Amino acid sequence: MAKPKHKSMRNQPEMYDEIKKPFTFSLTQTAVKELELLAKIHGISRSEIVEQFARGQIKLQTLPPTQTNH
Repeated sequence: MAKPKHKSMRNQPEMYDEIKKPFTFSLTQTAVKELELLAKIHGISRSEIVEQFARGQIKLQTLPPTQTNH
């Protein structure tokens, strides 16, 4: 989903029916690099990658299980 071609207006929804609010996430550098790569591939921001994933618009591939620290 590409960003609209009009100027953003504060406290006005752009791409969805509600405004976005800031949230804080704690991520490893590896996760941030992966988000940056996905964002570049899709031509959108890291924030929009998270938004679209949460809305089910971007699906994750099924990956083999990773080794856990037990």
